[in-house]
Amino acid sequence: MTYWPLTLLVSLIIPVITLPLFIKYLKKHNMGQKIRQEGPDLHQHKMGTPTMGGVIVILTLVIIVWLLVPYNKYVLWSLVATVGFGLIGLIDDLIKYLKKRSLGLLTRQKLFLQIIFALIVAYCVHQNTDLGTEIWLPFFKNSINLGRMFIPFVVLVLVSSVNAVNLTDGLDGLAAGLIIIAMLSFALIAYVQNILPMSLFSLIVAFTSFGFLIYNFYPARIFLGDVGSLALGGALASVAIFTRTELFLLITGGVFAIETLSVILQVVSVKLRGKKIFKMSPIHHHFELCGWKEPKIIIRFWIAGLILAIIGIASIY
Repeated sequence: MTYWPLTLLVSLIIPVITLPLFIKYLKKHNMGQKIRQEGPDLHQHKMGTPTMGGVIVILTLVIIVWLLVPYNKYVLWSLVATVGFGLIGLIDDLIKYLKKRSLGLLTRQKLFLQIIFALIVAYCVHQNTDLGTEIWLPFFKNSINLGRMFIPFVVLVLVSSVNAVNLTDGLDGLAAGLIIIAMLSFALIAYVQNILPMSLFSLIVAFTSFGFLIYNFYPARIFLGDVGSLALGGALASVAIFTRTELFLLITGGVFAIETLSVILQVVSVKLRGKKIFKMSPIHHHFELCGWKEPKIIIRFWIAGLILAIIGIASIY
């Protein structure tokens, strides 16, 4: 563990140093955020803010894992999932830029690519690691064996996680801050389980995200973009999968789950009742339209994320 402090320090420093240069490059090429017409009017001032900051996050993770982390199959496949989902997000972001619009890939196109990639990852992980097909149950000191359902379950975890983080990435620093909290929690969980490579990977993602958050917190100088939110969602899911704590995501990543649930409930309510439950979904936009200031929402959601993370950590004992 003697190399951990250096690894984490470099994980933090790379985005801190490179992001200002990347922001300048993006501004030079007018690669700014396009605001959705159906989004809150309060966000119109963010038009043109540089996006695709997740590129730096991904490059940092690749450099750190490649140069400073000893070879480990779990870490390698976690990085593959992170980069792969990030590339899907990059395609989406580039379409937005090239077409000069707020919509990139169609929802069905994005979901199709995510499912195909998740299937590939799930199958390869099952065939090329000793992970097995058991998962731990929160609050119970036992596990269940999923057997043949393991691969479909992993696909569900991967796809739902990347989209949950993507939906949450709607306010300055909200998703990045929650990722830091969740990754620190899983780092502790992995350490307790003596899965040290995954503990280190979790910390690397957390420190890299913190370096990014310095420029992403309100008022943001740069956004993650889909490339970043999908990549971090893939990293989060991977850590849960390789610590066999996928169900803990519902607790430790509880805010991500709530954000996703708010969208599902809103859609179902509109289709079945013709009425909205929230003023706007995901739920952070509801609070915006209720008059809450953006920093207030972000901090309170972080606090909620921290409380849920503590509960998630406690549920493993």
